[in-house]
Amino acid sequence: MKHQLSKIKPLDTVKALQAAEAELERPENTVGPVYVRAAPQDIVERLELFQPRRPGWGTRTLETSHVNNLKARIIRKGELDPPLVVKLAGRWTVVDGHHRLAAYAKAKHTAPIKCEWFAGTVREAMDASLSRNEKTHLRVDQGDKWEAAWLRTQLDWDGDGWTSSKQQVVTLTGCGEGTVAKMRQAFKRHYNYSRHGEHHAIGEKLHNTLGPDLRVHTWWKVNRVLLDLSPKEFDANEAAAKLSGQLTRKMTTKLSEDPEVTAQALWLYDRDTYPKLLEAMQQHLRSQLDAERAEVDQGGYGGLEDDD
Repeated sequence: MKHQLSKIKPLDTVKALQAAEAELERPENTVGPVYVRAAPQDIVERLELFQPRRPGWGTRTLETSHVNNLKARIIRKGELDPPLVVKLAGRWTVVDGHHRLAAYAKAKHTAPIKCEWFAGTVREAMDASLSRNEKTHLRVDQGDKWEAAWLRTQLDWDGDGWTSSKQQVVTLTGCGEGTVAKMRQAFKRHYNYSRHGEHHAIGEKLHNTLGPDLRVHTWWKVNRVLLDLSPKEFDANEAAAKLSGQLTRKMTTKLSEDPEVTAQALWLYDRDTYPKLLEAMQQHLRSQLDAERAEVDQGGYGGLEDDD
């Protein structure tokens, strides 16, 4: 079991899902919600199965400010909404409610809390984790939506076709339909080229660049190959993710709660680089907003035919 989100690849989830289905204990009563009480410290995590967010490119599992807000609510009002759990190998495992459990720990709350026992399969629990997070007020980043859709693309492929529609994946993950179509074509072409020798430019390029199994790669990496990014562009993104991890480990999940303090600290740290940094941050923000707008507008993806 891996505890760092940045190290969890889709193949890890595929293997963990197969093992977890054999470990699953389901409630006998499946008519209506089933509630149990469990001590927060006895509820374990399975991040390779149930965690739709990857803050800081997977360098951390939680948003500290949200945990602090939930801790304050516990102190003021008592219990939060029940976390969603499943029982795997005899242990309660959180499906939805990672921040709530972290808040209970931070508030030193050890008494049993009310939890909802999910009655479906592990795969259905994974989907429930996503759908419930879509309804919360804590933002799910666009990149996290892409990776969730990429994982479902692999889980839904049965060797010949798809076990769900594009629209179902879009509704579940919040990823744009055009992006899901692109993922499906990439995975299908690569699979058919690697397994059956079917000639296709996309399948050949992905196979030659990334190897015979796309399940060991994130969508971020696969898409960089499809976009023909130069080594310099690719290395810059890898370096940024690495630096983000270093900052998280050496400091905290935030440079400061006060943006003005952060800005002044960066100025004091290296004032010569500051103007270039400001320009780069503005450009990066624009590119991220453009990517999100393209998702909403269903931007086209040249060279990829529709495949439902």
